[in-house]
Amino acid sequence: MKYLMEFLKQNQKRLWIILFAALLEVFGTLLVPFFVKEIIDTGIVQKDLSAIFRIGLQMLAAAAFTALLSLWGSYLCADLAALAGKDLRKKIFDKTQMLSIKDFNHFGTASMITRATGDITVIQQSVILFSQMILPTPLIAIAAIIMTALIYPSLIAIPLVAIVIFFIVIFFLFRKAKPISESIQKKVDSVNWVVRESIIGIRVIRAFDNSEYEQKRTDNAFSDYANHMIRLNRIFAAFNPLVWAIMGIAMVAVVWFGGYFVLHGQIQVGSIAAVSEYTILMLVFLMMSAMVLVMLPRALSCLKRIQEVLDTVPEILDAEDCKVTNTENPQKIVFDNVSFSYQGAEKPVLENLNFVCGQGKTTAIIGGTGSGKSTIAALMLRLYDVAGGQIRLEGEDIRNLTQHQLRQRISYVPQKAFLFSGTIADNLRMGSNDATKDELRHAAEIAQAAPFISTLDLEYGSPVAQGGTNFSGGQKQRLSIARALVKKAPVYLLDDCFSALDYKTDAALRSALRQGMKDAAVVIIAQRISTIMDADQIIVLDAGRIAGVGTHEELLKSCDVYKEIADSQLTEKERSRV
Repeated sequence: MKYLMEFLKQNQKRLWIILFAALLEVFGTLLVPFFVKEIIDTGIVQKDLSAIFRIGLQMLAAAAFTALLSLWGSYLCADLAALAGKDLRKKIFDKTQMLSIKDFNHFGTASMITRATGDITVIQQSVILFSQMILPTPLIAIAAIIMTALIYPSLIAIPLVAIVIFFIVIFFLFRKAKPISESIQKKVDSVNWVVRESIIGIRVIRAFDNSEYEQKRTDNAFSDYANHMIRLNRIFAAFNPLVWAIMGIAMVAVVWFGGYFVLHGQIQVGSIAAVSEYTILMLVFLMMSAMVLVMLPRALSCLKRIQEVLDTVPEILDAEDCKVTNTENPQKIVFDNVSFSYQGAEKPVLENLNFVCGQGKTTAIIGGTGSGKSTIAALMLRLYDVAGGQIRLEGEDIRNLTQHQLRQRISYVPQKAFLFSGTIADNLRMGSNDATKDELRHAAEIAQAAPFISTLDLEYGSPVAQGGTNFSGGQKQRLSIARALVKKAPVYLLDDCFSALDYKTDAALRSALRQGMKDAAVVIIAQRISTIMDADQIIVLDAGRIAGVGTHEELLKSCDVYKEIADSQLTEKERSRV
């Protein structure tokens, strides 16, 4: 709620203008019953056609004036709601860029999408409805009571009693609707989660002919959400006749008592009509306000969910006294007795790792599944913080650097190649916005992506679908590698990004990398020995510990773990090749 209040404080001027517009609209609305009273008492009762014509034109002008004010107020409210949505979405996006992987996983992708889209849309709608429906209501109610008192004080009791009964109904309605409204957004999360999973996993679902099961799972999520919405709508369905009944009883009371006073000559007929209209106006605005108030629990729930994200203190924060590293240090990456455990894990993923990645050298990391290879990449990028020891980049503990400084100096290729919608050039320039076409071509040539790019009609201007789905796995990997190469960095981190490449392309790529990365430290995480045979040093992991360090030939002689991997992957001729 505090973020919305901060936004409203920043937009005080707009709020005052909206309030001023609401005041004018209330004034214009209340003029119409006054003119009705005058037409009846002055024109109809006294049979004065000129008075009817004159007052009718005044009433028409007042109605037109009120309609224009209403349009202006609607525009101002919509503008305020749009700004509120923009401000909250910007805050959500900025916050997600600061959250660690652990923080992000705590909320989940589906929930984060719902919070940044659906939740904020609900808040925007509530801002509009609050400004248009609730804000003028107290003004209308007070003005209607005052106008009724000016016409005939004895009739004040009717609108006052109607208001009291109305608020009693609203109290019970609000209490019943609140828990249902709060649970609806969680059901939206579930729907988004199931739909997202069924879309992303469509190939697996079809391959296993599992459509029937997924249909049931999706139907259950939809039904659960629909049932909650039906329960909420049933409350609305009971609310409407109650309000109309209150309005009807109030009108009967006005006519009954008003007629009594007319018969005794204490009030005129036109005054009864005016009091009736004031009472109807007041109750109609109260009814609309009540319908908006029922939505407020859902809006407050959405605000609370957004605040949960915005109030989350990132697990990984920049140090207060961040330093600048010495880029001349030849030891680009140093793991000094590094250990790490995932939260809730019984055993450490990595234990006491010690190795150095030097400038102009290629360091390869290999090991079995679950040995901690990709965790090393995550620690180097500081997506997680080490539990023990330290990782140094060019001589400085990475925790003493800002995350921006750290990630500017490491060019990364993820294990799962991911491309963004746009063009090939847009994707390649992610790490260097001002990269020239020649630099893009050079990087693509090293990454062995240039041959297939040249076959495309628009070449580097060719469109890329979301996630790169219009390219094969090998093409996406080569484009991801080229994207990393465009970014000039002292350290290149390649996390098992050769898996979709054939052996010929793999070999050509490794040869080009050796020639093009002479001044940088290259770290390759791989599953295949053929990818890392020519590395300057190979680090063999076994259950989170270093089982051996050396060249391919040295490890074949000294490291049983490496020899087992080699026996399972290579022929005798391949094992002996340097």
